[in-house]
Amino acid sequence: MTITFLGTGTSQGVPMIGCECPVCRSLDPRDQRLRVAVHLAVGGRSLVIDTGPDFRQQMLRARVSRLDAVLFTHEHKDHTAGLDDIRAFNFRQQQEMPVYAEPRVIR
Repeated sequence: MTITFLGTGTSQGVPMIGCECPVCRSLDPRDQRLRVAVHLAVGGRSLVIDTGPDFRQQMLRARVSRLDAVLFTHEHKDHTAGLDDIRAFNFRQQQEMPVYAEPRVIR
């Protein structure tokens, strides 16, 4: 199993717009963090946990070319806003994407 942390930032990402704190002003690439998401590769299968607003960028950066399922941890926008970008995988793979989540997330 391979676990890739695609983003570990806050709900606004880091640096945050308009913030003047030392971390947000830092030029160190370790201080530039996308919003939370995780990619799991297990036995030829590919799963992503959460698709925030940075999802497209995260998939490109990690060179994920196949996605077999999506798991949403909860309904907040910083975990679901990238849902539309799953269409690229649907189109490329010519199949539906299983999505796992609590009913309140699906609504």
